[in-house]
Amino acid sequence: MIRYDRLWATMAAKGLTQYRLIKKYNFSAGQIGRLKKNMHVSTHTLDTLCSILGCGISDILEYIPEGLTEAEELPGKKLSKGSDEAPSKQKKNVSSKDSKSKKASKSKKNNKKAAKESKKGKDGKKHK
Repeated sequence: MIRYDRLWATMAAKGLTQYRLIKKYNFSAGQIGRLKKNMHVSTHTLDTLCSILGCGISDILEYIPEGLTEAEELPGKKLSKGSDEAPSKQKKNVSSKDSKSKKASKSKKNNKKAAKESKKGKDGKKHK
């Protein structure tokens, strides 16, 4: 997992606010929201932040292996007692579940789309 807690500390140390990041540097409010939620952002976004702040990547993000609890996030700690598998194997199990739910979600969307299209006639207009 990638966490962006260091970004906010670096921004505060450099005197840069979120508002200024949006207004002066044309940074997307959506990207800031994604960073706040520790969601995926592109390497271009990370590169831009490093350039603006004049810092290295380690000053804005932190890598924490999957499967570790908050207490175990400190360097040198081992995996929790209930976990015999390596974090990479745990991640594979989770991602296979995620892919099944994504496929089911796509299937539902396709079914809705097909139902809408079947309500339309050949001329593309809706018929009741």
